[in-house]
Amino acid sequence: MKSRRTKIALAAAMSSALVLSACADGGSAGQGDGKDGGNAGSGNSQVSDKVSNNPQDRNSLEQGGTVTMAMESFPTNFNGFHVDGNLGAWSDVTRATDPGLYLYTPEGKPSPRTEYLQDMPKIEQKDGKEVITYKMNPKAVWNDGTKMDWKSFEATWKANRAPVDKEGFNNILTTGYEDIEKVEQGSTPEEVVVTMKKPFYPVTEIFGSLIHPKLGTKDAFNELMKNDVHAELRSGPFTIDKVDKQAQTIILKPNEKWWGNKPLLDQVVFRQMEDQATISAFKNGEIDMTGVANKARLQQVQGTPNMELRRSQRLSTGVYVFNTKAPSLKDVAIRKAIWQGIDREQLKQVRFNGLDYTEKPVGSALYYNFQPEAEDNMPVTFDKAAAEKTLQDAGYAKGADGFYAKDGKKATVKYTTFGDDPLSTALAQTTQNQLKAVGIDLQLDVRPSSAFGTTMEKKDFDFLSMAWSSNTNSPVGAVCQFYCSDSTSNYSATGKPELDARIKKIGAISDPAAQAKEINAIEKEWMQEFGQMPLWNGPVIAAYRQGLANFGPALYTTVTPKWEDVGWMKGSTHN
Repeated sequence: MKSRRTKIALAAAMSSALVLSACADGGSAGQGDGKDGGNAGSGNSQVSDKVSNNPQDRNSLEQGGTVTMAMESFPTNFNGFHVDGNLGAWSDVTRATDPGLYLYTPEGKPSPRTEYLQDMPKIEQKDGKEVITYKMNPKAVWNDGTKMDWKSFEATWKANRAPVDKEGFNNILTTGYEDIEKVEQGSTPEEVVVTMKKPFYPVTEIFGSLIHPKLGTKDAFNELMKNDVHAELRSGPFTIDKVDKQAQTIILKPNEKWWGNKPLLDQVVFRQMEDQATISAFKNGEIDMTGVANKARLQQVQGTPNMELRRSQRLSTGVYVFNTKAPSLKDVAIRKAIWQGIDREQLKQVRFNGLDYTEKPVGSALYYNFQPEAEDNMPVTFDKAAAEKTLQDAGYAKGADGFYAKDGKKATVKYTTFGDDPLSTALAQTTQNQLKAVGIDLQLDVRPSSAFGTTMEKKDFDFLSMAWSSNTNSPVGAVCQFYCSDSTSNYSATGKPELDARIKKIGAISDPAAQAKEINAIEKEWMQEFGQMPLWNGPVIAAYRQGLANFGPALYTTVTPKWEDVGWMKGSTHN
């Protein structure tokens, strides 16, 4: 699972990682990327209750129309494999414009997206080594006409097989790719033979997507898409028609080079908007969906003509991240005391107020509460007395102002939030009050949503909230992405070489139960450095323009939408 970062209010799988967003719990809705809210019930309901994408036969839908979506921020690099392109908002775009080799059922079962991959990969043992064979569709091409064959696999492997300090590619993660010995042509250029140095499971965690061979050098990979989307180096049912950086708008049009079913829509528009602006934009017909992330937002959209609510379970985990390179958080005692001083149950009461939603305490950032593999890997529990004792044992003394200090320096930490969503403000203030009660001075630092990507790129924060959302059905890739000490996505900068070595062996464990056991054990040990605290999963509930079909929250199906089938039902009101 590659995780992408998104805002908490927070794809064709670009590879096996997680996606990041900032923490505002409102605004853009996408297909259930975490801009959610509403009456969702329990986080443990049946899968059938969590499919809310209005599935319709494409032949029954209108030809034409536009879908307009809000997006939280622009990436600082348009290469989705690059760490600075690993944004949930950008993933919403590239799901329509970039290749994804697999489709997922709501439960997470993969199948080949036959426009690209003709069959599921064939795994064999040859000369004592695992060999994986892929058969690509001969019609599959990049927009510049380059065949999508073994050379695309080779470029993807080379760009992801080593961390940036080894080969210079500023990639998101190397899991699985580092275990590849070679990538070769088979009987035809479309037959790809991958020989592994050691076995890797599950195989769908590598080559979930591909990069154009022109991105196969470190300079091109890191720089070519920094200021230009290079639509010719992509491939999907839609292509990028226009990017207006000043207006923060991206417009997609049907891809004339696409060999599959013709897209139903004439245009897809993405507009960067602050959270508060999305409600009025939706009510005025300017956008076709918005997250109703809390009671207030839900009430504001009530009575909107031609509106329907769509609900599901988030494939996302809200987290607090603590930058251990920041001077205020270098002392592990401060971080531990913060963890002991944060009442996550009270935060959930604020987060889910008015939503009629409950879930078990979240103890993992890798497994969701509805998954049987999920365990409680938290190293400490909420305990105000224990938090103060941690500080006292580390040499801190409480001053007359009620805050602890050491060597003349007050225990002050800066907490960065993004956007103007009231819920984000309420959560920040609640956290501030909780930490004040244990003698830690939490200063609030509010930035616009558009600053999220730059903040993460520069690691310009002490402590912030964000969310990780899934791109595949397995956490194997995300373990190193989160927890390897040299990972560019390890924003806490914690970890150690001994744990890195264990992480590198996870992919060789063929038994799923044994693999999950080791993943949990690694996470439990890593958390003892207090770098990233899991908070909640939560529901997805968003307001949609009535009649929009084959789009919306649907568990793992959301990860790999068929954008060519997204359209409007006949008779619906739309742009």
